[in-house]
Amino acid sequence: MKNMREWSIDLHIHTILSPCAGDDMKPPQVLHRVKELNIEIIAITDHNSAENVEAFYIKGKEMGVDVLPGMEVQTKEDIHLICLFDTPEQVFSWQKTVYQSLPDLKNRRESFGAQWLVDSRGNITGEVDRLLLMGADLSLADVVKGVHAINGLCIAAHIDRKAFSLWESLGFIPDYLAIDNVELTPHLERNPNQLAQLRKKDFSYLVSSDAHWLGGIYPPQCFAFMKRCSIEELKAAFQKKGGRYIRTTR
Repeated sequence: MKNMREWSIDLHIHTILSPCAGDDMKPPQVLHRVKELNIEIIAITDHNSAENVEAFYIKGKEMGVDVLPGMEVQTKEDIHLICLFDTPEQVFSWQKTVYQSLPDLKNRRESFGAQWLVDSRGNITGEVDRLLLMGADLSLADVVKGVHAINGLCIAAHIDRKAFSLWESLGFIPDYLAIDNVELTPHLERNPNQLAQLRKKDFSYLVSSDAHWLGGIYPPQCFAFMKRCSIEELKAAFQKKGGRYIRTTR
């Protein structure tokens, strides 16, 4: 227990790169909002891309917020998985795999929204032309295996939602799928049957905002008791090792 404490966390936040996100999801605005709410660790998880991670990572260092590089991958089964890493280099390596697995289609800004790139000051520096809001040619098992191969964590996103949800698609969490944890949303009533199955599998679920606009970042509802912000420490907290744990307020 020595040198361990609770860290407030939100491991699912989008940026202006996600075409369904608001224009205010830039590094200065997001990180000021996070600081106001006393959230200490966030993950940047845009749809099928990590091209804004570095800008947030740099701004996080400047403002004293730990930013985990990440991505929300849409699998070929149309299920969302959160992929988290320690360094931008790791997530960029994973991005190559995802980009190679996406159909070669251009984004239609008028239909889906813009996919803006920004620097750490929030200036728009470019736009991703390829369509990001679609499934990659990667199965659930492919994503978990690929993320683990570069020492990342893989979390089933918003399993209590109907859209893009592992639970809604399968009705259970398959034993063969070596996911590290699951995420529930802050918006919905808890399903007692779902909670019972999570307890049976010994998942200490996360609650994340899945924020696509500033107002969607909520006061912290999830906490990790651990030594520091790292993938290794988070994994140990997921597994309740050495006194570490995940605590949610609901």
